[in-house]
Amino acid sequence: MLDENQSQEKRGFLGQSGEKLESWIRDFIDVALTLAVTLIILKVVFGAQMIVPLVVVTTGSMVHHEGDNSWIYWLNDRGVGNDTIDDMPFTGGFNPGDMMVVMRPEANIGDVIIYERDFIYGSAGMEPIIHRVVGIVYVNDSRVVGSEGTLDCFKIEDFNKYIEYVDKCRLQSAGCPYPSVPKTSSYKFYLTKGDANAVLDQCASKNNISIPVNEAQVPAKALFRLPYIGWLKLILNAIIRILTFRF
Repeated sequence: MLDENQSQEKRGFLGQSGEKLESWIRDFIDVALTLAVTLIILKVVFGAQMIVPLVVVTTGSMVHHEGDNSWIYWLNDRGVGNDTIDDMPFTGGFNPGDMMVVMRPEANIGDVIIYERDFIYGSAGMEPIIHRVVGIVYVNDSRVVGSEGTLDCFKIEDFNKYIEYVDKCRLQSAGCPYPSVPKTSSYKFYLTKGDANAVLDQCASKNNISIPVNEAQVPAKALFRLPYIGWLKLILNAIIRILTFRF
């Protein structure tokens, strides 16, 4: 039988554990309520433009390190001026575990978009990419009619190949590389880059991330970030992978 001192120590340990658990529960409820209120307010303000669910950042490709302005110099070297850069969202970048509040896209140069992976460099079930638009190519009646931002490793005539891809996909022909395509022959291609990456997603000599992104691949663009809230999802996903042996 436990003596009185041991009994008090046991009760004290259990009591402290219970208090810590209650504190975690209260913190979780506070975060959930704050997030719910935020979403309600945003939905009222932005209406149909506001999209739920939210998107969690899983990589460090948009991380900005203090004093490192290489992402700005990269854009400057390709003709994108500081006036344009100053108006871009997320000029401080964002981190793995951040949760992005998103809205329906009408993406411009500098916007951060969420896009589906194509079938050449991706596969079903892979996480979408969250990167910045640094170039736009305009297509009208299946012909390139203009561009803005940087094309970097591309020439304007190179996009005829991707227009053919879109046409092929729209006809549901074999060899379609796009998971989604515009319904009409007038649309945009996006060239994208992670701020922390050295090259465009579409211009890496090895391990390309994507071919030029057509606008139908883009379900949303980022509106603002909720720092670190997404870590809960990442941790739960990791636990599920371990429990189900999915590595």
